[in-house]
Amino acid sequence: MTSDKAIYKRILRDMRLFSAGVLGMPLYDYQLAPLAAVAESVLQRQGREFLLVFPRQSGKNEAVAHLLVYLLNLLRRRRGQIVYAAIGDNLGRGIQRLEARLENPMDRGQWRKGARPLRRSLGRASVVFLSSHPGAFSRGETAHWLLAVDELQDHDAAHLEAVFEPMRAAHNATALYLGTVRYRHDALWQKKEALERLAAEDGVRRVFLVPPAAVIAANPAYGDFLAGKERRLGSRHPIVQSEYYLRPLDGEAGLFSPRRLALMRGEHPRLHGPESVPGTGGFETRPYHTYIATLDVAGQDEASTDPVAQLAAPGRDYTVCTIFRLSSARSDGSPAHLPLYEAVDVFVDHGSRHFQDAPGRPALVQRLLAYLHHWRVAHLVADATGVGEGLVDWLAAALGPGRVTPFKFTAQSKAQLGSRFLSIVETGRFKYWADSDQLSVGSSQLAVDDPLTTDHYQLPTDSSLFFLQAAHCLYELPPGGSFERHLRWGVPEGVTVETPAGRQPLHDDRLLSAALVAAYDELAATGGLRLGQGVSAVVPPPEPAVSF
Repeated sequence: MTSDKAIYKRILRDMRLFSAGVLGMPLYDYQLAPLAAVAESVLQRQGREFLLVFPRQSGKNEAVAHLLVYLLNLLRRRRGQIVYAAIGDNLGRGIQRLEARLENPMDRGQWRKGARPLRRSLGRASVVFLSSHPGAFSRGETAHWLLAVDELQDHDAAHLEAVFEPMRAAHNATALYLGTVRYRHDALWQKKEALERLAAEDGVRRVFLVPPAAVIAANPAYGDFLAGKERRLGSRHPIVQSEYYLRPLDGEAGLFSPRRLALMRGEHPRLHGPESVPGTGGFETRPYHTYIATLDVAGQDEASTDPVAQLAAPGRDYTVCTIFRLSSARSDGSPAHLPLYEAVDVFVDHGSRHFQDAPGRPALVQRLLAYLHHWRVAHLVADATGVGEGLVDWLAAALGPGRVTPFKFTAQSKAQLGSRFLSIVETGRFKYWADSDQLSVGSSQLAVDDPLTTDHYQLPTDSSLFFLQAAHCLYELPPGGSFERHLRWGVPEGVTVETPAGRQPLHDDRLLSAALVAAYDELAATGGLRLGQGVSAVVPPPEPAVSF
């Protein structure tokens, strides 16, 4: 009869058996392969470095928790420690995962907690938890067996080299780096390239970037999850590409790459009023489509009440109101149950006073209200940040209850807006009109005539200005930031474009106005809208009764 000791030894020789039999959570092959390579390097004192990157929610940190418990059991009779380094909440999550897995039938009641530094020990072996934030004091510890660094992409490579790498020196400890693909210039990608160069020299695999196909082959349910994510965000959304397909966010130029710009180009013409069908029984025509509007509000210029004065701040942003036609028509395979947003017109104003008339020019709020009435908009999403708050309140009162949704730009709300807008673009649900009209400002058409040469120059069209702004839109993520919460995006200050009047500043007002459609899309998806239109009409009196 096989003794318990023999069974124990057999289990400790096979990590697959350990995970299934002791921890009660069998690991998949794509998890076991890198863990086996790391464990071999630890036990053989090979001192190798490894990089482990899995698609999101596919069990990377769970696998590492299994590895740590497995090593603690193997090393419990030997003195020494494993160092686990992470920043912020990741450190606490690492501790929680390890504790949960130590509560197994073999180790329950035998492991213990320690402090200064934080540690979890089994026998004479320990896992020491250290903050790897540059502001934390973490020097002086020793990694006898393994140094594990979580979320490598959030770390400063120089700080790791100066503080944590020396911990491996005395015992030639193995290093395991974990993380999420983000940028080509961050610490994770730099480590990936360095380890791949070593692998090319000696043939030893050190980089394990597990593709989603490997996860799906082991767990088909993950394929259903990923397919749903792609339907909602689009397969080329940056979140899907970096977190699931392990491709850097800066693999394409700018936030709106040439491919995305092409996705945004519609085949419909610009419209100058709602498409209507004739009314019956004396009623006026009614819109054939539902139209909504999005408004990005700029400041007012003190000189704008003087019809001959130059603007005091000619470089300021424009107030831009974009009209969208809602449609369910599909020709590109995008989701039929989600609305298609077709930008069909735009109102642009530069510096007009919001509430004060100028000679021959009504106040901005009056012109905006007339424009919205002309288009019979069902709903308006409007920038109510700062100078826009009073203007949006006025429009909300004029248009009536439930017709206006204020949107306040903060760092987080703008990040969420950008992420959702990209998902609309990537799923083929955003289209900007294609035309060759001249640049409209308010209701006027501008062109430049040179009286000396009689040459006529046409300024960029509204459509082309939108695409210019999108093409120049850059983005960045701060260290440790998530795409949906910390994305910073926009046209940088100082960007200019050549015009017949010389180089002029390029703003992102048209882009922001259009992107506000993502706020409407979120409201529509969560049931936060009541769409409806009233058509005013004069009802003719009934015909007088006729006696025969």
